[in-house]
Amino acid sequence: MEDDNSTITEDITYGEPIKFIILLITEILSLICSLCIIIFLCRNRLALVKKNLHNHFVLLLVSVTLINLTVDLPFTIAHYRLGYDEYRKISFCLWWYWIDYTLLIISIFLTAAASIQRHILIFNAHWFHIRRRRWLLHFLPIIICLFYPALFYLVVIILYPCDYSNDEDDQSCIDPCYSDDNILFNYDWIINTAFPLTTIIFANITLVIRVIRSMSRIRQRQILIWKRQRKLTLQLFILSLLYIIVWVPATVISILQSFLINFESARVLCIIITTISNN
Repeated sequence: MEDDNSTITEDITYGEPIKFIILLITEILSLICSLCIIIFLCRNRLALVKKNLHNHFVLLLVSVTLINLTVDLPFTIAHYRLGYDEYRKISFCLWWYWIDYTLLIISIFLTAAASIQRHILIFNAHWFHIRRRRWLLHFLPIIICLFYPALFYLVVIILYPCDYSNDEDDQSCIDPCYSDDNILFNYDWIINTAFPLTTIIFANITLVIRVIRSMSRIRQRQILIWKRQRKLTLQLFILSLLYIIVWVPATVISILQSFLINFESARVLCIIITTISNN
């Protein structure tokens, strides 16, 4: 048993520098790309942002990513560099969890909302010509995507009644107490992760089907419209695919762990899936 524990500890120790290098390189490249995209959109804001509703989601997603890269990710990188969390005060840990969870769920919600709205922009763009509909179908979802996650995690992480205690032996920030509440934890996973991911998958699949079906009825005078449809569809599909690849495996394992199987079985299943993927 002791040999197994020492092996696990050694694997974790040797894995930390690799994670640090990968994250550091990824952050630098992502930071450069995010800044370039934001500068480009700001310089061409009249043509690309004010007159094109679909670029609002792109600008917001890139902005959220930039905040994550500059405010949240450096602490994670520092953890892998040092092997422990340098700042472990309760107030800092709660703030870190709040900003991390909030930015993550905002990104997923924005992608889900953009996936649904692409259907309207491609097939019913005239709906947005009316100001009331534009606010109801475009700006209101954006407001909800931005403020709901921030308020939800403010309540369950910052305001949730819990007796946090510092342990000098802890090398990492203590987990938020709401994760021990089955109702809140399951609500968080189902509503804030599984539901928007399902929406992204379903909306993109149906969008591709609708676009393919529309191709069979296309006429010569509709070529320009089709080019716009193809561009919007491809842009969203690539963006959504990144979230699907990253989040679906973790979501499936978490749901199985919560509702169908115990922790050990979920851990074994996760190892099997990882092994198959690597092979």
